[in-house]
Amino acid sequence: MALNLTANKRNDFTRSSTKKLREEGQLPAVFYGKGSNQPISLDRLDFVKTVREGGINGVITLTVDKSKHSVMVQDLQMDHLKDLIIHADFKEINLNEETDADVPIHLVGEAAGAKEGGVVQHFLHDVSIRALPADIPSEIEVNVEELNISDAFTVADLIENSSYQILTDPEEVVVSVTPPTEEPEEEEAEETDAEPEVIKESDKTEGEENDKE
Repeated sequence: MALNLTANKRNDFTRSSTKKLREEGQLPAVFYGKGSNQPISLDRLDFVKTVREGGINGVITLTVDKSKHSVMVQDLQMDHLKDLIIHADFKEINLNEETDADVPIHLVGEAAGAKEGGVVQHFLHDVSIRALPADIPSEIEVNVEELNISDAFTVADLIENSSYQILTDPEEVVVSVTPPTEEPEEEEAEETDAEPEVIKESDKTEGEENDKE
């Protein structure tokens, strides 16, 4: 899938200028080329659409002032309150040289242990890999269907594709199924207040007679 983006150079770096760009639907960014860095801006919606189509590790042809570059997204800054991307960094790559990237892990299926009340815990959400840019996957799927209670899936259990090398520590746990948490039974509250003594009418009368004597 061909991924293409067009950007313009930025020369004004004031806060007001950056704010205006964002209000106009532009995304401030930096292009890290070989030997030089260039502040740029591009259409935010085009960028979001491109990343959705090719994944965060997709190879993009970035055109800056009619000059084309093969790039990958290096970093994103988010406004989490607005759920909005506010800045992006692009790094120029050589399609014939391996590069490092973080690839998201996507869990697939329902763990057998979960059907018995176990709790699926997803610890590692991405792994670092090294590969040629075109061979970097958009995500790595981990099928958890065969995980029973107390089972764990580690990085070492990932099937390493021949086209890329996993760099993350193989002993790191990706996902596990823990035993169900047993809630302690509620103890019956102990009665702290004694029952009030019931005074019979006969006792009351007898007491009054004793007082008269």
